[in-house]
Amino acid sequence: MELNRMRILVTTFGGDGGKSGVSQYIIQFLRYCRECAPDMNFDVILYEDEKAVYTDQDPAFETICQAEWLRSASVNILWHQWGLPALCRKNGYDAVFIPGGNRRLPWRLPCPTVVTCHDLGILHVPDKYDAVHRFYNLRVLPHLLKRQTRILTVSETSKEDIVSYTGVPDEQVTVTLNGVDHETYQPGDYDASRALVAKNYGVETPYLLYIARIDHPGKNHIRLIEAFARLKAETDLPHTLVLAGSDWSRAEEVHEVAKQSSATEHIVFTGFAPSEDLPALYCGADLFVFPSLFEGFGIPIVEAMNCGTPVACADISCLPEIAGDAAVLFDPYDTAAMAQALERALTDEDLRAQCIERGKIRAKRYNWRDTVQQTVDIIREVSTSQNEIEKQINE
Repeated sequence: MELNRMRILVTTFGGDGGKSGVSQYIIQFLRYCRECAPDMNFDVILYEDEKAVYTDQDPAFETICQAEWLRSASVNILWHQWGLPALCRKNGYDAVFIPGGNRRLPWRLPCPTVVTCHDLGILHVPDKYDAVHRFYNLRVLPHLLKRQTRILTVSETSKEDIVSYTGVPDEQVTVTLNGVDHETYQPGDYDASRALVAKNYGVETPYLLYIARIDHPGKNHIRLIEAFARLKAETDLPHTLVLAGSDWSRAEEVHEVAKQSSATEHIVFTGFAPSEDLPALYCGADLFVFPSLFEGFGIPIVEAMNCGTPVACADISCLPEIAGDAAVLFDPYDTAAMAQALERALTDEDLRAQCIERGKIRAKRYNWRDTVQQTVDIIREVSTSQNEIEKQINE
């Protein structure tokens, strides 16, 4: 009989059903949490149709499925204020872990909370959000963050934002870097990868790759398209620009710019690319480019590095912190500078070799098992501290 096992609730709300960086974070946490915390039982709250995404029907997880009407963002936020506390009181959880803490947070729970706030992108890309989201992120979220027991975030850059904007004490925020799935993303056969990409996406030429949901303006697709058109006009490079990702906010504007571009015949939108295709997409690319205007971490650049693909990325937010000296950096607001960086990264063989080798070394420091171990250690710490406080009160 198992005694004294902590009971932890994990929420999946705000994870976009497997189609965002937050959802990948949740998936990797659930992949390793039982291995890293044998003294804990994990209940997972999710929607019925997301079981395959998050728990893969694993009987070791107790799943709590929620009604479809909770998919409404406003309703879901309200549920966190009344429904979540009631569930915690009913089941007597030792702690709650909220991986999508920059999207969903409670005001107060009857047990300790550990939340991951991936970023405060609203501070850097205000046009990305409508008025309701701006109000929530700027006026409500800071107050909710102050109420949590411990805040995790995924880069030093994001920690600086959280501490400076919300006023949360520095010691209450811990950086737990994101990881890379080293088993899935590793160097592969270039020709075989190109063949798979040609078969699945019709790309017959060498290509540049950008993996990100089509989300304007934050992901900066439009400037990348303009820079690529300039590259094609000024060089004889045979490359195609492959944009892999689901349509998201204002995606129609990106598609229209691509349609009107002088390089339109050389731009391919793949739509959502299933996870099984991603290693081949990376390994078959001559260059992975990441021009995002803001990221909390930027998982794809590390995945590309681990696959042995040279990377060019924006010199903004956390990206220089994560990429280090292993990528070609450029100003994401300057399309001419971006085009020049792309040309260098595609044609300078010494630079490419340097980026590939440094990238492989850099990627080794990012490991999901380490991330999850740090996370469960903090969950255990706050839960144990709370139990000790309650014991002292009862005595």
